[in-house]
Amino acid sequence: MNAIELLENTKKNLCNALENHFDNTNSHSCSDISYADILYQESRSIIRAIAKEKELSIPKFVRTSRTIEEAVYDLTADIGQFDFPLNIINTVRTNFNVYIDILEEDRLDVRVIHVKSEIPDHLTFAHIKEDLKKCDKRLSDGDFSGAITSARSLVEGVCNEIIVNITGESLKDKLDLPALFTKVRNELNLNTDNPNLEKPLKQVLSGLINIVNGLAEIRNEHGDAHHRRYEVNMHHALMVINSAKTVVTFLFNTYEYQLDKGTLVKT
Repeated sequence: MNAIELLENTKKNLCNALENHFDNTNSHSCSDISYADILYQESRSIIRAIAKEKELSIPKFVRTSRTIEEAVYDLTADIGQFDFPLNIINTVRTNFNVYIDILEEDRLDVRVIHVKSEIPDHLTFAHIKEDLKKCDKRLSDGDFSGAITSARSLVEGVCNEIIVNITGESLKDKLDLPALFTKVRNELNLNTDNPNLEKPLKQVLSGLINIVNGLAEIRNEHGDAHHRRYEVNMHHALMVINSAKTVVTFLFNTYEYQLDKGTLVKT
């Protein structure tokens, strides 16, 4: 979903919520109000970014409200006896249209920020490149559980790729993800008990270990290959994808650094 589509959807969700408010109904027009709030929060980020770039004043309800419900209360709190519901709804449309027009005219595309993964072409198997594409495509298509599965496959593929390059042995189907990551860390001398590593780096490594363990668990809980006990939302999938990209980028950079220094011997 690009920025224009995101703002259009949020405008529609907020206008529908206002109409329900004035009709004194408790129903919401969108089937998943939490998803509507995610879109609203992302729209706020887009509006703030454009406002900063163009030196515009951010609409008050955008500045102060973090959810659709809060925005409705903010917009209707000071309604006077001569104010009509349509006027407030038109105000919302006008405010959003200003930023939509800017995006269309300047061809700005302020999107949800993804962690960039700079993986060297010479080290990358085709299926790893495909996993990278699948992560972002599944996220943009709204297939959040599928995006989690692709993120987990990406880390697994990269770990195996590095092991193959160092030892010539493929372990992808022989070890689970945490064990595979442990093997990679052993090959790259990235163990937390390594006396040559500084304490801050050891803390970072501990964080990466927790991320990989979490990726294995969350894929079991939420991936599309298993029955899900909980609904997966965009912010869950985005967190998993960005975490996976952080891990694989660090592994590749470490691999290349050690190759350049001559401290890593390939078999």
